[in-house]
Amino acid sequence: MLRVLACLSLFFFLVPVTYVRGPEPPANDSQYIALEPVMLDARDPDRTRIGRLEFLGGWKITSDNEEFGGISSMLALADNRFLMLSDNGTLVGFTLDEANQAAVRPFIAPLPDGPTPPNEHAKKNWDSESFLHDPATGQFWVGYEHQHSIWRYGPSLARKESANFPKAMQKWPDNGGAEAMLRLPDGRFLVFSESADYSGGGYQALVFDGDPSEADTKARLMGYRGPEGYRLTDAVLMDDKTALMLHRRFTPIDGVSAILSVARLADFRPGTVATSIPVATLKPPVKVDNMEALAVTRDGDRVIVWIASDDNFNMLQESLLFKFRLLDAEDSAKRPRPGQKNEKAGASPGFSAFESE
Repeated sequence: MLRVLACLSLFFFLVPVTYVRGPEPPANDSQYIALEPVMLDARDPDRTRIGRLEFLGGWKITSDNEEFGGISSMLALADNRFLMLSDNGTLVGFTLDEANQAAVRPFIAPLPDGPTPPNEHAKKNWDSESFLHDPATGQFWVGYEHQHSIWRYGPSLARKESANFPKAMQKWPDNGGAEAMLRLPDGRFLVFSESADYSGGGYQALVFDGDPSEADTKARLMGYRGPEGYRLTDAVLMDDKTALMLHRRFTPIDGVSAILSVARLADFRPGTVATSIPVATLKPPVKVDNMEALAVTRDGDRVIVWIASDDNFNMLQESLLFKFRLLDAEDSAKRPRPGQKNEKAGASPGFSAFESE
């Protein structure tokens, strides 16, 4: 069934469709967001493990607001507060009330400004794909695709502070722009292309000496090679040594899948090709969609991983939010409890390999 849906989805992308234009309906600007709990694997309701991920909860997110959808990146803030950024320049915010399975204090609103060429419709150029926040200053950074640029916004996302169209990004494919962005502990920024080939292998990434939204910030080129056949969709710092990298793949035969992996920050150097180590693969029969957004929080010593999906504003896809605990290598090797499946992470050495260096 999943393969049939995947092929139908591809059909809508590839086959021209003739539309009969009728009266334009009034805009729906509802601020209500609904959450519906979902299982990790509907065929096996007791399943909670995928590689080094332990499933803690999942939700399908819906809203009648016509601008809702297309979640491409997100931030997990204090007290279960989430900010999600759509690939049409729309912000979605809510507090996740897990006890009541509800989205509290929701809002859906456009960014205050974006890279709109003269005389062109704003939204089709506001393909916002990556998102960063500095809790110390309250500032936000957004990476745009198509109009390849990095913008910085002030606290509360009330106004634009600066914007830069880096020369090195302008030859990136229209749909292969700033798919992921990291801010390193030393103040440098990394901006990753989804599909611009790097001469040394993998895809291009830029190492900025400082704020990439400032025109005088220098950038140097490097490569990133993810799991074979997969493309990077988001990245987030896990600590001052490592980052989590999210990748996706879609084929008409196998449908959609995603891989979460761990990378060393020390490997992100100009002129080199960085790689990462897979820790979990999400694929059917596990519930999975176009997984594009990634965030990390802490619960004591536990690393909590949040993954959300981009529904492409397609009725055959869903906006999902998953919550996982990231297990260390020792935990992932333990025997599962009765009735619980445990998929080992294969040859992944886990964090111990990083910490020993």
